[in-house]
Amino acid sequence: MAGLRESDDSGVAAAERWVADHGSPAPTPSAVATWAAAGRGRAPDCCPTEPAACCGHGLASWWPVLVARRHRAQAAGPPAAWDPGLLLPHPERLALDDPAAAAALAAHEAAVDAGEAGYLDPSTALFVLTARWLWERGTCCGRGCRHCPWVS
Repeated sequence: MAGLRESDDSGVAAAERWVADHGSPAPTPSAVATWAAAGRGRAPDCCPTEPAACCGHGLASWWPVLVARRHRAQAAGPPAAWDPGLLLPHPERLALDDPAAAAALAAHEAAVDAGEAGYLDPSTALFVLTARWLWERGTCCGRGCRHCPWVS
């Protein structure tokens, strides 16, 4: 994630406070991927940003906010309940700025919403398991699944 240092979480913290104060819902990972593929980002206050940068108000764009939520969802070990923060794939498994990411994430979101185990990747036609199905499985199989909720 270029543009925002992993250790610089002040913009993410400011964005999370803004979201808590204003009730702004998070965009879907596929929306964030669409913005990133176009070289754009959006902060929770709707300010345009670089994909992984902060706006002029100091709020991080949604990409680092969603990544931070994924890290928090994994921090205490296996979550006791499903956490939607795990819908965002690990950046080493699928980079949000990859032009094919938006279509793959839209197919993933549709499969999760429908309660399906997986989806056909729009670019490769390979069957890909959903994060929800992998989470319900209970452990990581170690095979490099795109949406593995256990990889950190």
